[in-house]
Amino acid sequence: MLTFIKKNKTLLIILSFAYLYVFFVAVVPTNYTVTAPGGLTPLESSFEIEGHEMPDQFYSVYVYSYDPITAFQYMLLKNDETVVVRRPTIREQENTIIDEYRQGQLSKSVSYQIALIKAYEMAKEQDPSIIMDYGFEGLYIYDFPKRLDMVDIGDVIIEINGESYQDYDPQSFFELSDHINVTYLIQKEDGSTYTLDYEQVLGEVSFLFYTKYVIYDAYPAYELPGLNSTVGGPSGGMLQTLSIYVSLLNINIPDVVIAGTGTINSSGTIGRIGGIVQKIYTAEYNNVDVFFIPKSHYDDVKDINVSYELVPVETIEEAALWLYENYN
Repeated sequence: MLTFIKKNKTLLIILSFAYLYVFFVAVVPTNYTVTAPGGLTPLESSFEIEGHEMPDQFYSVYVYSYDPITAFQYMLLKNDETVVVRRPTIREQENTIIDEYRQGQLSKSVSYQIALIKAYEMAKEQDPSIIMDYGFEGLYIYDFPKRLDMVDIGDVIIEINGESYQDYDPQSFFELSDHINVTYLIQKEDGSTYTLDYEQVLGEVSFLFYTKYVIYDAYPAYELPGLNSTVGGPSGGMLQTLSIYVSLLNINIPDVVIAGTGTINSSGTIGRIGGIVQKIYTAEYNNVDVFFIPKSHYDDVKDINVSYELVPVETIEEAALWLYENYN
């Protein structure tokens, strides 16, 4: 054995470097993250409306994210048009897995509330017996500079510079904060409050907020079993709203697969989302018949060949009208 090693010393050294290189490429992580096509989530089990059957044709879309990827994965994926490979943002680098989970659950919860509000309000125009009574109760903290160790994701801002949310609409209340030099009165989940005098540090991430709406009364009554799932995020808002709306009015939808992506706000505007290209391919891989997207994303995906009908919309009313005109 020693004789063999001595005779082949140079070769063994070369092979050892080759082995180390392969090991490095296959195992050592890079500073890149990848977003790839995912799957569909049926919405019929996300909501329960008393006395109404949820339609089984509606689906939201999710994508897979991997962070970090290895050098070998980077080489395989960097030229794949169905995925996006990029360096994470400063905000993403600072957030832990627990932070990301909490943010996903918070944004999903807010999305559910707005979907219910908008669906009930639209349905009430056709059926006056439907009731939706709700109010604005502050701003959820979605993200913040991590040096502020007293702040938690989900805390609620109830005063800005001494001004209460009760005296403002959501946009006007948000505009009280300049995010640079401001005093917040913040409420914890247990009802306790604390004051934060915040001065932004150059180069750090800023606060991000979600509007807190509370539903006081609704008829028919509803339940939200979908909040118990681990899948989070706000991008299912449009399809959630449509599925509730169809349920409330008992609209007859044929046996088709209707999916889509897009956030929704209280005015009914459909907002942009992340991973739009990957969601377009997810719909293609899952035999979708109709796919709704925010109109602002249309130029990003119009050149992708798909077998389904792509429907870009600006508002939830546009999406509901499309359903009515095509299926009713």
